[in-house]
This record gives sequence, structure tokens and C-alpha cells, in this order.
Amino acid sequence: MIPAASRRTCVGCRRRAHPDDLVRVVATPDAGLERRASGGGRGAWVCPDPACVEAAARRDGFSRTLRRRVDRAAVAALRVELGG
Repeated sequence: MIPAASRRTCVGCRRRAHPDDLVRVVATPDAGLERRASGGGRGAWVCPDPACVEAAARRDGFSRTLRRRVDRAAVAALRVELGG
């Protein structure tokens, strides 16, 4: 059983999962996204599924969660990086 405190929510599908099952992204100063497994700062968690990245983009989940503007090109690049 995974403790509830160590679970994260995907910004795309809203599924709760262990951090090992999700990808953490952070915003870069140029409105981009960067995969970063750890470190300080605000991060957004997403399933490693291009469909979840697309769902997050449709709902503007990355910008809302990271509290800053994220370019659509950065979201598209993340989708490609995850295999879509």
C-alpha cells in the first residue's frame, strides 16, 4: 500500500500515483518545460503518456499548476519526448 502523502496527481488525467510512475516537469525561464526528477521549486506531475500531456494542454494544466505561462511548443516537445 502506498501512503497517501507520497502520491502525486497527474495534471492530465487527474489519476493519483506514486512519483516513480509519473514524470515531473518544471517551468523554465523562457516559458518552456524541463523534465526534472528532483530539486526545489514548483513542479507538475504527468503520466508518461502523450494522451495525458494532451489533456493537460487542453485544460491549461501546466500553466495553472506551475503558476506561470507555458508555451504550446514546450508542451508539444514534451509530448514528442514521451513518445507521441
